[in-house]
Amino acid sequence: MNYYAHTAEDEQGKPLLESSGTWQPLRDHLVNVAKLAAGFAAPFGASKEASLAGLLHDLGKYADRFQARLRDPRIHGINHWAAGATYAATHGQPLIAYPIDGHHTGLPPARGTGGLDQTLKKFSDANERSKHTGCSEDLSTLLARMHAEGVSLPNLSPRKEDDYFSAALRARFLLSALTDADFLDTEKHFNAAKAAHRRSCPLNENQALAKVLAHLTNKCADNALGRLRRELLDACVAHADHPPGLFTLTAPTGSGKTLASLAFALRHIAHHNRDLATDDPHRLRRLIVVIPYTSIIEQTARVFRDLFAADFGEDYVLEHHANVAPAIEPGGAGHDAEEARIRRARLASENWSAPIVVTTNVRFFESLFAHKTSACRRLHAIARSVVVFDEVQTLPPALAPSLLSAMRLLSCDYGCTTVFMTATQPAFVTVPLAPGLTWNPVEINPRPADFATALRRTAIVLEPRDRPLDWPALAARLSAHEQTLCVVNTTAHAREVFRLLPTEGRFHLSSRLCPAHRSALLAEIRERLNPANPQPCRLISTQLIEAGVDVDFPAVYRAFGPLDSIIQTAGRCNREGRMTELGRVTIFHPLDPAMPPGVYALAAAKTEDFLARQPNLALDQPATYARYFEEFYRLAGPEAAESDTVLKLSEAFDFPAASDKCRLIDSDTHAVLVEWGEGATLIDKLQRERYLTGDECRRAQRFSVNLYPHEFVKAQGVGAVVQPVPDFDLWVWKGHYDLELGAVSATAADCVL
Repeated sequence: MNYYAHTAEDEQGKPLLESSGTWQPLRDHLVNVAKLAAGFAAPFGASKEASLAGLLHDLGKYADRFQARLRDPRIHGINHWAAGATYAATHGQPLIAYPIDGHHTGLPPARGTGGLDQTLKKFSDANERSKHTGCSEDLSTLLARMHAEGVSLPNLSPRKEDDYFSAALRARFLLSALTDADFLDTEKHFNAAKAAHRRSCPLNENQALAKVLAHLTNKCADNALGRLRRELLDACVAHADHPPGLFTLTAPTGSGKTLASLAFALRHIAHHNRDLATDDPHRLRRLIVVIPYTSIIEQTARVFRDLFAADFGEDYVLEHHANVAPAIEPGGAGHDAEEARIRRARLASENWSAPIVVTTNVRFFESLFAHKTSACRRLHAIARSVVVFDEVQTLPPALAPSLLSAMRLLSCDYGCTTVFMTATQPAFVTVPLAPGLTWNPVEINPRPADFATALRRTAIVLEPRDRPLDWPALAARLSAHEQTLCVVNTTAHAREVFRLLPTEGRFHLSSRLCPAHRSALLAEIRERLNPANPQPCRLISTQLIEAGVDVDFPAVYRAFGPLDSIIQTAGRCNREGRMTELGRVTIFHPLDPAMPPGVYALAAAKTEDFLARQPNLALDQPATYARYFEEFYRLAGPEAAESDTVLKLSEAFDFPAASDKCRLIDSDTHAVLVEWGEGATLIDKLQRERYLTGDECRRAQRFSVNLYPHEFVKAQGVGAVVQPVPDFDLWVWKGHYDLELGAVSATAADCVL
């Protein structure tokens, strides 16, 4: 009998018969996946385990009923992965049993409902096996059929795990290698043309470094600020020769950290790759830049594309954020990789194969603790990378032990170099880590305090709490300036203040505007701020302007909030040092004290307490931030590593629960495509043709807004949010999209968001 992994289709998607000779033999699929998975796992030293997982992952497809299913699509309810998981678990490789069992449905928990223990128990019982898998063959029968086709399984030394947190991360990385290999081989079979379009773009680190250095040489002005930026660049280049590991880069806003860190990464990669063959798995392979806010990712990605696209192509930089691509998860009764709907959905996902990836904290950290295949698939691409974290002070304190422990493991076990970059460096050394891990970074900037003093361009004035401002009073003060920025704590506050300003030259920025709209407004704002032709410009913004948005206002107002937010806002004032005097940053107390709940409100309260006890602190000094964050993490973070729920669940191999608990600030938002710019065209196509291509889904990111769950449900209730295609996880905003305020209402009168 011939055993197959997948059927086949013609160019029109019509099923082809077995007699056509186009079905994929099961043996070929297993061998192909094993080879690909081994290559993906080589950078983190797990080739043998990944290869074995590849050979075993579809062992259950040797069952008669599965083969009958390929010929009769009416047959459903087959589990073809339990057999391979059982073999691994009973032959000294329990860790790879998890990715095998979860390569369609996600990593299972160790015990309980849906647990790996239940899978093993049911497969070992003849009666339960048939109910659980839909097939009757035992392990020996399936293995005999595999061996008869010339597929032999390697004998690996039994593996005993004693560091469970580390082992859980390894299981996720193995799932990544396996699922990406399985997907790519399946895609190559079903859609050879699509697979052929997947290009492996080389990093070209030496040429890329030369371009960055040439750009910075031309950019650095011969003045005090330019000389400091050059000094920081020189420090980054010098420290790049250090061994791979953990680094911090502490420097104030405007010191050129973004491009200096890019030079560090490329020089670091070039230095450590120079004696390695091009196919050596120990080579550093890519740069991953992790940014807290989707609102500024497009700016960083655009800077990188401007540098590299002409020489290396548009695929050199991957911008990955905003969950707007179809999120259909393979698995469940009757589902298998050859089903067209599943394949089409997975085509839109990314595996981070680009040389430079720009992504969010949410995407990055939740991938490290994910259990679903769609999120884990990209993990293996992180190994042997330089990972630069921008604005690291935004990490949630409650998850700091698990997040930082995972990052430490990346540098210890996965060949990564990590750089934590900010003007307000948190006191991560005070965070308790998983057993055996320590936090001992190398600081790249030898003079962070001197930089802070030399780059002081503002005077921060904290107004008394007993003299709060109402919105009309604040608007009157803002209107007295021709150019000013005001940052408030909520989108509702931003709308209220904006409406009170003179219409000429007023602007509003918040998450209610889609990224493309924000980019267009920022371009106009920068034009108005151009000192060669200054024009009225009064900008009301939420916190999204605080990090990475390159604007330069002569006067800034900030509603009282967390200390790091205050300092980040100050970085938008006199940013280029053009003023003859210090720029003025006014910190006021709103009469309406509302602010985002949770950690943000807690941080604001800690800031008030911290400053009240130490009213004369220099707010621009790194030592001040370190003292503040040390107190804040003691208040908001776990006292011990085992008190971190995500870390504890990971150690228990409860992968679904750990994934569920690893939720960063904006992780529960729903992306909604709006009718602004190209968004209208994409909505029209989705409604007419019932799908969008992967490229169109990626473009849709720039024309979407993110709604929190309560906002999403409220908007659904009045018909402001709809899902045009039930099986396509992309939602459309049908409410009013205001050209100044964005997605603020479902009708003129209700559902204000």
